[in-house]
Amino acid sequence: MTDKISGDGAACVDHDYFWRPIETAPHGVKLQLLSIYGVASHGLLSPAIIEDGFWVGWTPLPKRRKEND
Repeated sequence: MTDKISGDGAACVDHDYFWRPIETAPHGVKLQLLSIYGVASHGLLSPAIIEDGFWVGWTPLPKRRKEND
């Protein structure tokens, strides 16, 4: 397991999971997005939104594991 509580105790961080470059994000589907201010949000992307420079990273959304997995 690579997740740990941050030094200030404010967050749990996975040290093997990173934000992906915004240029590689798929368009028109729900993603987790990272702003230039370090704030994460869920939303959709389009080419025009990427060009404004506000979003700098993305990750796919997590899903629940099936009980048999």
